[in-house]
Amino acid sequence: MKKFVSIILILLFVAIPFSACRKQKDGSGDLSIVCTTFPQYDYLKNILGSDDALTLLLDDGADLHSYEPTAQDIIKIGSSDLFVYVGGSSDKWVEGALKSANNPELKTIALMDLVNTYEEEYVAGMEHNHSHEHNEAHGGDHSGEDEHIWLSLKNAAAITQKLCDAVCEIDFENAEKYKSNAKNYITKLNALDKEYQSVVDNAKRNVLLFADRFPFRYLIEDYRLTYHAAFAGCSSESEASFETLAYLIDKTKELSLPVVLIIDNSEGSLAETVSAESGAGILSLNSCQSVSIADINQGINYLDIMKSNLEILTEALN
Repeated sequence: MKKFVSIILILLFVAIPFSACRKQKDGSGDLSIVCTTFPQYDYLKNILGSDDALTLLLDDGADLHSYEPTAQDIIKIGSSDLFVYVGGSSDKWVEGALKSANNPELKTIALMDLVNTYEEEYVAGMEHNHSHEHNEAHGGDHSGEDEHIWLSLKNAAAITQKLCDAVCEIDFENAEKYKSNAKNYITKLNALDKEYQSVVDNAKRNVLLFADRFPFRYLIEDYRLTYHAAFAGCSSESEASFETLAYLIDKTKELSLPVVLIIDNSEGSLAETVSAESGAGILSLNSCQSVSIADINQGINYLDIMKSNLEILTEALN
């Protein structure tokens, strides 16, 4: 549960009239969009043609699962035209933030409402975090579902189109430009998706092993791969039991896997042990969860990350 009470107390003192701060789309103001995480920020950057109108809340590469909004973050949300968030279990703070923002004209989009989602699962050998139990999700409640939807290029294309539609409704005077930009970007996403499929179709094997957390469920499902992993994608655990470690080592040997995988910002000690015992190498896939504004300013983007991931995937499957 996010620590929201302290934020509410702060807001009682700042008492910002958000509706007065919000820019209007009658030609007298600029578009303002707030995003929680990097992937949707980059989709929107490609739709708009620049990031001038965008604010990234998790701009320091902080983990989505541990983020807590500040009073200033809520002010930014409340004074924007569009607020885009993931909508999973890590975004439980959003409901309270929107109430505090007190802006009935604010348009909001939860990305998990835009695509089909999968329940977070625990497969054989995986460490089960009993403090992170999920309940079955109903309707718009995505609390039991894997929230790493952006790691599917198919989802990325669908989300980009729907974000474009939303932006066009807000800033209709520039709609044709946004539609053209989105079409070009979706073409690139679809082309990369076909490259992934080609690699998988021609690979020697169809199984991956993560000696780490596993946020790549959507990528696995897209290309009908199988996997083994130490932890679920949203797990807060970082230390594996002897049983989990032994399982990963045995599977790596049994399947003659050339590499075991970790994700960005991984501590890596578990993978090092599996590697030492099995002889497999170690490679890292980027989950797009730790991209900071400094990285973005250096030219990091979603497509390039997914292209780099394809290179890693090619090596892991051959």
